[in-house]
Amino acid sequence: MEPEMVCIDSCGRANGMGVIGQDGLLFKVTLGLIRKLLAPDCEIIQEVGKLYPLEIVFGMNGRIWVKAKTVQQTLILANILEACEHMTADQRKQIFSRLAES
Repeated sequence: MEPEMVCIDSCGRANGMGVIGQDGLLFKVTLGLIRKLLAPDCEIIQEVGKLYPLEIVFGMNGRIWVKAKTVQQTLILANILEACEHMTADQRKQIFSRLAES
């Protein structure tokens, strides 16, 4: 059986959310990174959102689904998100400024 990712509200209803698209990339990260990304003041998500238009879903099981306009952008975003866990704030700023220039 093939798994299906679905966004539902706290009552178990789709309520305008529903099935996550077939395109995009699903990958696994640590739960610590998920908690960091879900924090209201997370700089990583703010910076990633400035790079490319994207759709992103965080699962409390350590899974992230991301989709950008192109496959190349999607892979860049996935690599950035995975790498950000072990970077300092200064290192992240350097990476984001290099990507913004290109």
